[in-house]
Amino acid sequence: MFRKKTVPDDASLDIKSEHKLSNFGSISSIFKGNTSSQNVEPEPAESVSEEYVPLEADVVKPSTNKAVKLIQEVQKLEDRTIKPFVDYNEGLLFYPILSKIGEMQDNVTCLDDLVSDGILEKQVYEKLIVCPAHPETFSSSMRLYCPKCHSMNVEKLNLFEHKKCGYITESLNFDFSDHDNSTCPSCKKPIKNFEKEVRVPAMWYQCDDCEEKFDNAVIKLHCRKHEHDFDTNSGQFITTFSYKLKNSEISINSDTNQIKDELLKLLQGFNFNAKLNISIKGKSENVHEIPIYAKSKNSDESILIFIRNQSTGVDQSDMNSILVPKLDIDPTHTLLVTVSGINDGIENLAQHYGIELISEQDFSQILSRVEEFVSEWYSQKGGKK
Repeated sequence: MFRKKTVPDDASLDIKSEHKLSNFGSISSIFKGNTSSQNVEPEPAESVSEEYVPLEADVVKPSTNKAVKLIQEVQKLEDRTIKPFVDYNEGLLFYPILSKIGEMQDNVTCLDDLVSDGILEKQVYEKLIVCPAHPETFSSSMRLYCPKCHSMNVEKLNLFEHKKCGYITESLNFDFSDHDNSTCPSCKKPIKNFEKEVRVPAMWYQCDDCEEKFDNAVIKLHCRKHEHDFDTNSGQFITTFSYKLKNSEISINSDTNQIKDELLKLLQGFNFNAKLNISIKGKSENVHEIPIYAKSKNSDESILIFIRNQSTGVDQSDMNSILVPKLDIDPTHTLLVTVSGINDGIENLAQHYGIELISEQDFSQILSRVEEFVSEWYSQKGGKK
């Protein structure tokens, strides 16, 4: 499933992959709601005229841009951070989240591209020390040796002192930190808090083979896969990185702008005069700011679309902000679309006031649901695209 990677002898600690995200494009343009190439000059926005009859090709299909999907997946993570997974035996480093957007899990390049565009922040996650002769494997462990006979049969010893009575003993004789033996053998008083009641005045090592006692053991690193030791000073370091979403609000707003543009074109494809972020005066003469307002060119029917994209989910306050303009403007249909969770009681409230609630995990699914809704409504009225 994964491709094995070897690290050169002078291994820089940044492991790269030759893969790139297909159709990755310019991320900065994606987060401005524009999925076209960076080199294409954006056309000025045009008002929707009564004579405009869009072709079927003008209807925007759900976006399949992997970069947008990746950001949406990162937003679902508790700390908004992509962390690596390391296979120590095989010497593989990969990011499981990439499989959710159809990419190889070792494709670090696509994550670095998002760093270059200012969307993700690259952070040091861990430094691994590897064998200089076999840097392709990450599995190494520390070993302690006796400086006299070079045996690994080494024990660490402590000298313990009970502060209350002054009793001193070696850890081989009595371990005050043992919860099953928490009574001082001298004064018979219970040891309830080891750190406060017991002092450790000394520490040393003892070789159980030659019985030598010494202050400093010989420390070696062991290459587990190839079964040999290497000196700590000769080891090489490999740096692993995590990727944190730099500003979650930027990505949330950017995704919302993108879905607005695509919903606008979808409605135009059904012969609606659709506009973004428009001020509408209601029956009370109050003016309401509407994210998407569309009116049929063939009748007086209209639709309001509200968009929510937030980590806390859609709650009562969100519904209240929608109910006021909905009741005052009294459109034919009102839609609330969201990739957020739905809090308890919201679905019943939406149904009671005739608000169509569309909740999906990503905006491409929402586009499909909105298209189905409008298509059914449009066909019932005998309309033609």
